[in-house]
Amino acid sequence: MQVHRCRFTDYVPQAINAIEYAPATGRRPYVAVGRANGDIELWCVKEKLVYEKTIPGVVNGSLESLAWAHQTELTADDLELFDTEKEREQAKRRLMDRAPRLFSAGLNAVIVEWDLARLVPKAAVDSYGGAVWCMATNHAQTQLAIGTEDGHIRIFDITDDKLAYQRCFDKSKTRILSVAWSHDDESIMTGSADGCVRIWSVGTGRMTARMTLPREGRDPTLVWAITVLKSGTIQDFRALGADVLCLVADADGHTVFASGVDPKVTQFKLFVGGKPAGGPGNDSRKKAGGRAKKWQLAGIRRYHTHDVRALAVSSHLKRDLLISGGVDTQVTSCESRPFPNENPYRQPCFPPLNGVVSVAMTGKLILQRQANVLKLWELGKAEPISHALGGQMESGQGLQIYERQRDLLRMELKTKTNLLSSTISSSGRLIAASDAEGPKLFSVTRAEDGSDGVHVRRIRGFPPENFVPEYSENRGALHMQFTSDETRVVVATADAFVSIIDISGWQQNEFATIRRHCQHRNTRGEVEADAGCSDVPTHPGDAKNILPAVADMRTITSMAVSDSGAFVATSDSAGYVVVAGLENKGATVLPPLAPRKQQDEWPTALAFATGDQLVLPTNMNHLFVWDAPRRMFTKWSRAFGSSNIPKTYSRMLSCVSGVAVNPAEPNCIYVYATNHITRIDLTLAPGSHSAVLNIHKRKQIEQDIIAKPHNFRMTERYQNLMHASFIDANTMVVLERPWTDVSSALPAAFHRHKYGS
Repeated sequence: MQVHRCRFTDYVPQAINAIEYAPATGRRPYVAVGRANGDIELWCVKEKLVYEKTIPGVVNGSLESLAWAHQTELTADDLELFDTEKEREQAKRRLMDRAPRLFSAGLNAVIVEWDLARLVPKAAVDSYGGAVWCMATNHAQTQLAIGTEDGHIRIFDITDDKLAYQRCFDKSKTRILSVAWSHDDESIMTGSADGCVRIWSVGTGRMTARMTLPREGRDPTLVWAITVLKSGTIQDFRALGADVLCLVADADGHTVFASGVDPKVTQFKLFVGGKPAGGPGNDSRKKAGGRAKKWQLAGIRRYHTHDVRALAVSSHLKRDLLISGGVDTQVTSCESRPFPNENPYRQPCFPPLNGVVSVAMTGKLILQRQANVLKLWELGKAEPISHALGGQMESGQGLQIYERQRDLLRMELKTKTNLLSSTISSSGRLIAASDAEGPKLFSVTRAEDGSDGVHVRRIRGFPPENFVPEYSENRGALHMQFTSDETRVVVATADAFVSIIDISGWQQNEFATIRRHCQHRNTRGEVEADAGCSDVPTHPGDAKNILPAVADMRTITSMAVSDSGAFVATSDSAGYVVVAGLENKGATVLPPLAPRKQQDEWPTALAFATGDQLVLPTNMNHLFVWDAPRRMFTKWSRAFGSSNIPKTYSRMLSCVSGVAVNPAEPNCIYVYATNHITRIDLTLAPGSHSAVLNIHKRKQIEQDIIAKPHNFRMTERYQNLMHASFIDANTMVVLERPWTDVSSALPAAFHRHKYGS
């Protein structure tokens, strides 16, 4: 097999400025990761972090702070409104069933609440004080406090789905950099640029106490982070060699993590009577008596190479995860309890799903998107080799290159938000890209003189006005894919419509919407609206008693179109998988991959193999195969899909982000994640629970390959994988983004001389 190992893509990820866990009262545990350019990534937290979707920020945007809210208790006004205890219980249950709300703010002086299903702003208000440096919700989840450039704390009312300005506290001399609520919600603590920590009364809006921190030079100390412990005491920690940018405590207030410009993560623990508080036989909830309490440095680990700007720790999950991120762009996670003895897992610095890269198979082109920019390369070429010589070459041996890759295009689109999706047709003649306002179509023509340049033209008239109904307010395309014959393009929108558009007349700017599938729209209101739509053949979903918490978070996360042009498959974050016909109106909703009440397993990628068999790798590293023509799971899937996958494979921390199919091996698939590619034969049993063969471990090959068969054959040669696919029989394209290349584009890191050098 010939492999194009490509490392020329120049994707430069954005720094991480904020990380926040969703409240524990939510139906599914989420963590939000805010990037410096305004993008917000949503990760689901189960046994590991699983990337789900990205909310695009505005072009040249800014994000400094994130805050979640999930109101579960009735306010005083609500208690007066509902007379009986039954009415109050019903109202409280409705609050519990809602999805958590997510807010963001930055230097653009706007507070935004996000629609977590449609990935667009739900509400936006001015801060009334300039740039917003910090933000926090109170423990009752009814008020939002922000710290602004003009030195004021401002309170916003967020009860009953509102986001309304409420009041302003007294002014401090300089901008407020950090804010935190007391556990009784009666006080607010702030840190400012003048080196002061202030305590404010929520009732009066006046300062009740102030503490000035010592200076390390002429300039005042900047208080970048502040957190409030349950004990209410003020504690000073000194263990880092530079500015502390983030500070977080666990739910009990017995452990504190800190980091900053000096990128080591430092842990402090409270000891009572010489033993860790909260440990066996040392319950801090009991009176300590005469036992001495003391905070001690408990551990130090260096997980990052550059400034750490955000830390978050959970105490309500099965695994208490400590998540960190910063200038080096990587989301790093580890268990907090065994810290510092736990090794971290570093997520890829690029979104592992809804890939930023797509490949034109016959055109041998690679398209990459970042922010509002599209880039296009042509693959290089190697000297052909004979079959006899190929059999004598060792695995991984390089071929003689006679034509290197060529940089063809860099196109900056005029969009209001960063791009949601992009794709390129098989021949490379058509490119589609979409922001939150809607998709755009471009034609690509090579220069007639044979030079490296290309001519790009925006094709007007695309998309047709009726590709979504008139009542659809969100026209942005989360996923797009051309059919292999390039006569149609399938578009999955933010409002969960899957539209099939005829583009065979693109040269005459003629387009037509063939049909719309709406199976991911299954609330009663959505089904009723879709059923009354008659402008285009529309196939409504089946109405379900879906909880608002599920509906408010439901987004189409994956899509695949079969090479035969017969089927399109889509999956959403609620775990529904739909296989619909491109030529007919039929559509099938697959049986749930896990019990519907648990909603703990969903596809992380979709791809059609030979014979229109849909491959569904899941977040638990199980593997299902659906026979689309026969509308049933295959025999292999029923026997081995979830129960007999080798543990070496299923327990990997990385989830499958894509599936490649080799035309020369109709019964095999190649699944890949950020750190491995695994070949699986769908006609053979997986083997024993330990039967995963790493084909680059020579001793293991010599000892095991003859002793027992291995179906799961893995290679970890390729790291930081962005994409893998076949452009021809036995010809694979693998795109990597080495960490050394990413780090070379980052600013200089904090450096401290050691040993007197």
